Amino acid sequence: MPNKKLIIIVPGSKTKLSRIPVLSAVLEKFYSHFGVEVEEDAWLPALETSFRAIPAETLVFHWSGGISPFAIHTAAQELERVLLHYTDREIFLFTKSLGGAVAAKVAQNTHLPIKLLVYVATPHFRFERKVPPSVRVINVFSDADSYQRLANVMLYAGLGRTRVPHAQNINIPGLQHSDFNHNLEIRVDAKTQRLFDFYRDLLASDSEHMAEI
Repeated sequence: MPNKKLIIIVPGSKTKLSRIPVLSAVLEKFYSHFGVEVEEDAWLPALETSFRAIPAETLVFHWSGGISPFAIHTAAQELERVLLHYTDREIFLFTKSLGGAVAAKVAQNTHLPIKLLVYVATPHFRFERKVPPSVRVINVFSDADSYQRLANVMLYAGLGRTRVPHAQNINIPGLQHSDFNHNLEIRVDAKTQRLFDFYRDLLASDSEHMAEI
């Protein structure tokens, strides 16, 4: 029986500009249009600081951040190898964007003591396999996230979706894709709080499945 909580943060794909000025300007306009900032992992230290209030160890799983199926599959294999060293823990996976696609593959392994999988702004393939019922799933998204909608079309040939069946789906109004990386003030279920505090509360809670918000 796991005796300690371990939080694994799985970031999403990496947005990069080009060294070619003209192409870089095009990419900047593209990202700006879809509410994406080129910040790579700069937001993670503040998130880790927020999670320190939880009685748990927190680790960041760094991967290539590629958008290809091969990159996601390779990252999932490596994450699984990492988690096999922590089978004495209760594992909580906190994921952003395509990091959720990586973690979803790993969560299929019933030999891993994964208790909670949190998706944040993650594109979901309509026919992806469900995680085992022993894993509680929370899916955080925003109807205003146009980049996620684009990913659902481009990555999954239009067969992507925002909401996940058999999960607690939480819509945070008005947030674009990179807004989920900042400790903004949000309002969910008539409660106002900071976004990173909201994330922390999701991970700190040991309650069973809750009704969809």
